[in-house]
Amino acid sequence: MELFLRYGIKSVSMDDIAKLLGISKKTIYTVVSNKKDLVKASVEIFIKEEQVSIKNLTEKSSNAIDEMVAIANQTIALLKNMKPNLTYDLKKYHQEVWEIIENKHFSFIERIIKNNVTRGIKEGLFRSDLNPVVISRLYLGMAQLVVSEQFAKSDTHSIKELYEEMINYHLNGIINEKGRNELDAILRT
Repeated sequence: MELFLRYGIKSVSMDDIAKLLGISKKTIYTVVSNKKDLVKASVEIFIKEEQVSIKNLTEKSSNAIDEMVAIANQTIALLKNMKPNLTYDLKKYHQEVWEIIENKHFSFIERIIKNNVTRGIKEGLFRSDLNPVVISRLYLGMAQLVVSEQFAKSDTHSIKELYEEMINYHLNGIINEKGRNELDAILRT
């Protein structure tokens, strides 16, 4: 997954993977039939690990803003090394895997954001007039746009920079005055 994120899927060969792992291609093929299977398995494992990690962040966070900042920081760390053509490669050459991302990953993220918005409203940190379902869909749409191939081709801004601005936009659109004070306190630490 590290190689796929850094270079894109099409650019990574089974030889590259074998070299990184310090094993032969033959050994890899005892576990997976081909590169397509490896991509699918890698993405499925990545999604499961990310879900566990985000659930842990959610449980450990002191409030909805702390949770959103923690999730954003984790995502930013991932995006720092993500090649813009990863999404393109998945959509074009690995449609079955892209469907897994759309069905499992995106629905998970949408649910996490909906729960976060609901939590923030209950904690009095987010505006009370928000519709958590609509906000979660808007968030997901913006996140998908940030990593899309046409948006990510920007030579002036990295995916990481675009996502940071998206999070800034998202939080500033939903927090109230109490939430602003909390966000400022979190950002100072």
